[in-house]
Amino acid sequence: MNKNKIMILVTGTMISPYDENWKECYRTWIPELKKLGYNVLVAIGKPDLETQWKLDADFIYFKAEDTKMGLYDKSIRLPIKWILEETDYEYYFRIDSDSFVAPIRFDRMMHHNFTDYGKIDYMGCVHPCDGWNPHRFMRFKVKPKEGYIASGCGYMVSKDSMKIALDKMRIVEDPLDYRIDDWVLGRAMWENGIEMLHDSRILFESKHKELVKDPNGIGIPDIADPQSHLALQHYMNGHMDEAMITLGYKDRI
Repeated sequence: MNKNKIMILVTGTMISPYDENWKECYRTWIPELKKLGYNVLVAIGKPDLETQWKLDADFIYFKAEDTKMGLYDKSIRLPIKWILEETDYEYYFRIDSDSFVAPIRFDRMMHHNFTDYGKIDYMGCVHPCDGWNPHRFMRFKVKPKEGYIASGCGYMVSKDSMKIALDKMRIVEDPLDYRIDDWVLGRAMWENGIEMLHDSRILFESKHKELVKDPNGIGIPDIADPQSHLALQHYMNGHMDEAMITLGYKDRI
């Protein structure tokens, strides 16, 4: 695994109070991920930008709305266009700004998957995933099937998949699709036969915001638990400082 070939973008906004999300990431897990050798930028929408994108220190601005209506453009369409046209990155990992990353576990997950699978075209957390116990580590390839998507908390695509996505992604339900980049990407992937590597170390919900409402009554695992297997968890905004302390980073926040 060559970390220099992986670009991680944290999709944020400058709109208050939601701008607190990326700021929380920036003071907690982003510096630790950078210490491990990863390239991490915060992606912001800027509709009046004169060019399609602009790099500025730890930020990349895209000519897109900075609201949820701009998620498709600033999370997937323009980032992969930038990567394909102006960089030599082989992978794009998109992370939502209300997601928390446990740096060491994330690094282990990446090494684990690249070691075992080599080239990975599409990786994330399958949603929905019937019969899955989120407390247990599970990893498997998902055959293309309508309705399977990589939840927007975090997903990764290869350069080959980026080329397919840029060519094949389409807006079907306007304006809904502009707000759900993971769904639009997922549709392009399954329609073109791209398998997704499901890794349960990426989780699309948390105890702070449940999506599937814990149907089996077993509770939702917490990435802040030192014994947890989770590497990336959604809906951790407002709880990242606490998670860093619990995970032993209290002197670094």
